[in-house]
Amino acid sequence: KSVDIQRANGRDRLQRVRFSDGSRAERFILKPGDCPRDTGDCNTDRERIEFFEEGNAQPVGSEVWLAWSVMLAPDTPTRFRTNLVLGQFHQRGTSGPALLFQVNAGVYGIKMTDPFQLDNDPMRPIPDFRRESFVPIANMRGRWTRVMVNARWSRGRDGFIRIWVNGREVWGYQGPTVNANDPVYFKYGIYRSFVSRCGGPCPELTVYYKDVKRGRTRNAVE
Repeated sequence: KSVDIQRANGRDRLQRVRFSDGSRAERFILKPGDCPRDTGDCNTDRERIEFFEEGNAQPVGSEVWLAWSVMLAPDTPTRFRTNLVLGQFHQRGTSGPALLFQVNAGVYGIKMTDPFQLDNDPMRPIPDFRRESFVPIANMRGRWTRVMVNARWSRGRDGFIRIWVNGREVWGYQGPTVNANDPVYFKYGIYRSFVSRCGGPCPELTVYYKDVKRGRTRNAVE
């Protein structure tokens, strides 16, 4: 599927880089004030630079495998006043995110939105349905973390989500996974909300991604 990017400023915010071992990655840089006009972020206390899948990428009723590797710059803080999201499964329309991979209390994990009610106001998010923590941020600075997700997007009992981190299955859920019939699409990069909590400019962040893969089987993304 094709992807597009949401970003506010110059091309220096996203670069393809090569490491000393010959591997390649995408480097995302988020600076204070990076709120794309077309997203409305500047008026809703948010900043971002994110790739997103276009079109009806993952229809309700479909099953998906998706994986990515993420690494933080060595100087990344371990605590954040904002909500920091590094990967998300979002629905089209007004139904909001189904699953966020975010930092909470210095740990990278997930927040699952309640599949029984709409989360359509970004300034007043509904209470968490599920929240799990997986990897301390300190362990992601200068080191790759591999995330793999297998999900069926459904409003019924046949829905499920399974998550692996660095090859180990860390979480599973069975039941409804979305709260509307709108297709799901994947986003990755850097997204932070409630930036006013910083009390001034929020810190610049640098995050790397590589080997972002989507497929119909586990073998296709490993």
